Amino acid sequence: MRKAALVITLSFLGTLVLGQSRPKEYVDLSVALQHPEAVEVLNLNEKELKVFPDEILKFKNLKHLELANNSITALPDEVGELSELTYIDLSGNRLSGLPDSFSDLKALRTLYVDYGGPADLEQDFTLLAALPQLNFLEIGGREIKQLPATVGSLESLEYFELLNSQVKELPAEFSRLKNLRVLYIVNDTQFDFKKSIGVLRQLPGLSELHLEGDNFTELPSEINQLRSLEYLFLNNNALKSLPPEINQLDNLKYLDVSNNKIPNYIQHRFQEDMTPTIRIKLN
Repeated sequence: MRKAALVITLSFLGTLVLGQSRPKEYVDLSVALQHPEAVEVLNLNEKELKVFPDEILKFKNLKHLELANNSITALPDEVGELSELTYIDLSGNRLSGLPDSFSDLKALRTLYVDYGGPADLEQDFTLLAALPQLNFLEIGGREIKQLPATVGSLESLEYFELLNSQVKELPAEFSRLKNLRVLYIVNDTQFDFKKSIGVLRQLPGLSELHLEGDNFTELPSEINQLRSLEYLFLNNNALKSLPPEINQLDNLKYLDVSNNKIPNYIQHRFQEDMTPTIRIKLN
């Protein structure tokens, strides 16, 4: 799981203003159960959990829940009773889907979730669309081979990360995410960037794009259509050059092409052309 650096994503930390203190973080379930009404932050990452502990449902004031890197495959139907939740980290698990009650988590802003097999994303995105404050979503799973049309219903999203999937292109409905500012499509060797540019260019606020570890050998010249980009990450691919059209991205401030196969003389040429207007990270 990766935490975003350039975007305000940890909505839970919004309480840390003007002298307000951070709630106590409980890391032991048995200790937390001694003070159920006081528990707002619960961190059970890497506890070798195979099921979602039903005891968590007793924490009616829970806002921030971390269950990353366990072996959980399902959430209980009653999870929707945790109506105060604003942040849930389920990355590094093997979920099969979200229960219907997930749509009751109206305060939820941030969600990390990994799928362990074929998932009904059409249904899950329909549930997430009912969450008016959800602005940060990270999903992952090798069995994810396409994004359904219902992804377009997540109109409040500002940050979307797709990890370790086999998605080949973005559906046309993705263009409805008009509030999207940051997009990660990482470690997806099936992704055809060129076929998705027509969708991406319809996102007026897309300022940060991560296409890392996707095994790209070249970039399409149509990249110049992504006029709103300010930060572009292409590291850990197999690029041998960059199209000259990349210089037409007038708002670009930072470009990362480290860990590619671009010859030194080409790197130096782009460095001379782009700096100091654009910061560029090379090999």
